[in-house]
Amino acid sequence: MKKLITLGFSIFVFQSAIAQIFSDSINITINGAINFLINSQQKETIETIYFKGEWPAYVTNLETSLYLGSRGDSAWDSQCFSNAMIHNVLAEIVLSHPNYSQLIPSLDLSLQNIKSFERKKGFAFWHVLPPAPWWKKKKHFENPELYYQTRPNNYQYKGNFLNKYANIANDADDTGLGYLAYLNSKKINTYLNIGDTILLPTFLDSLYNTWRDTRKVRRSFSTYNLTYGYVHRSGAYLTWLSKESFYYPFRLFFPFKHKQNLPMGNNDLDCVVNCNVLRVLNAYHLQTTVGYKNAIAFISDALDSKKHCFSCGIYYPSEFTLHYFASEAYSEGVIELRNAVVNSIPFILSSQNKNGGWSSELPQNNFHVTALCLNALLNSGVKTDSVLHAIENGIQFLLANSKQNTNGIFWTGGIFFTSGYTIRHSHVWRSDAVTTSLILEALVHYQDLTLEK
Repeated sequence: MKKLITLGFSIFVFQSAIAQIFSDSINITINGAINFLINSQQKETIETIYFKGEWPAYVTNLETSLYLGSRGDSAWDSQCFSNAMIHNVLAEIVLSHPNYSQLIPSLDLSLQNIKSFERKKGFAFWHVLPPAPWWKKKKHFENPELYYQTRPNNYQYKGNFLNKYANIANDADDTGLGYLAYLNSKKINTYLNIGDTILLPTFLDSLYNTWRDTRKVRRSFSTYNLTYGYVHRSGAYLTWLSKESFYYPFRLFFPFKHKQNLPMGNNDLDCVVNCNVLRVLNAYHLQTTVGYKNAIAFISDALDSKKHCFSCGIYYPSEFTLHYFASEAYSEGVIELRNAVVNSIPFILSSQNKNGGWSSELPQNNFHVTALCLNALLNSGVKTDSVLHAIENGIQFLLANSKQNTNGIFWTGGIFFTSGYTIRHSHVWRSDAVTTSLILEALVHYQDLTLEK
C-alpha cells in the first residue's frame, strides 16, 4: 500500500513538474513574441520607403503576371490593414492584461501611423503619395499635386492601367479597424488616466448605412459574388465606400487618373469585411444601424457553408480567416453570431492535422492558419474535451515551430490579404508580425484558459 501511495505521489510530482515547465515555456514565448513586435516595428520614417510606427509587411507574387511582375517579386508595402489589425490585437491584450504594459509605447507609435491613412470619412488601404518614380512622366513633374494618389510605396506595377487602379477608394474594412484602433487607444488612455486628442467618429452608422448591398447603391454585380452563389441585394455592407461610376464591365477598362477607383469597376460583398464592420459598430454601441442584422445573416450563412466559408472572403485567401474574424466579433459582443461560431467548431476540429497544426493550400501558410483556428476555438468559449484537446495540440505545434532572432521570438509570416478575386491566390501580402501577433493572441488566451482550471 505504501508503495502505491509513493508511486502515486511521484506521478503527481512528475506531472506537476511537467505542467510547470510547459507554463514557463508559454511565459517565455509570450514575452519573446512581445519583444519581437516591439523591436521589429519601424521607428523612423525614411522618405516614402518606410513609415514610422508600421510593422514589416510584404506584397509578393506567387505567380508570374503580365502587369504584376514575375513570380517571386516582392517588396515592403506600407498599408493600413496589417498595422491596424496588429494594433487592435495588442490593444485588446493590454486592456485585459495590464501587466503587458510594455506594449503601450508601440501602440502609441502605431496609432500615429494608422492616423496617416484617414481620409475624409474613412480610411484608405495605402498612403496618399506623389506619383511613383517608376511611372513619372512630364505632366507629373509639371503638376505633381494633381497626380497624388493612393499607391504601394515600393512595389512597381507595370503600365498605366494598374498604376491608375492603385488609386483606390476608402474601404469599409480599413475604416472599421482604423476607428476601432482609435477607440481602443482611448480606452487605454482612460485606464491610465492620460489625456489625449483622439477624436472618435460620430458618423459611422450613416456611413455604413450608405454603402450597403442594395439595388439603389449597387447597380452592377460582382462576378465573383455571382459565381459563389451570394445572395444578391443582401442588405449587408459593401467593401468600398464609393459610387460605381457606370455599368460594369465597361468601367473595368477605364480607371480614373485623378479619382478613386473601385476594383474591376464595381463594388463587392466580402464576409470578412462584414465581420470587421460589425466589430466597430458593436464597439461604438451602434447595433441598431441599418444593415447590422443583414450582415449577421450573411456571415452566419457563410460560416454554415463548408463550400463557401473559405471563398466568401474575396480579399482573404487564407483558409479559416472568416472563422477567426467572426469569432472575434462574437467574443467582443456580437452575440447574434454565437450559433454560427459554435456550429463551425466541428469543421475546424475535423480539419486539424495529427501534428496539432492546420494546413493551408497556400505556400508557407500553415502557422498562420493554425493561429486563425486556435483563436476561433478560444474565442468561442466552448470547453468540451475535444476542443480543449485540439487547443493543447495546436499550442504545442506552434511552440515547437517558433523561431528566434535578435528581435525576439516569431513565426514565419503567412498570407493575410490579397488585392482581389482575379488574383486571389497569386498577388498576396505576407507578414511575420501579423502571424506572430495572432499567435501571441492565442497564447495569452490559452494562458487564461489554463488559469481557470
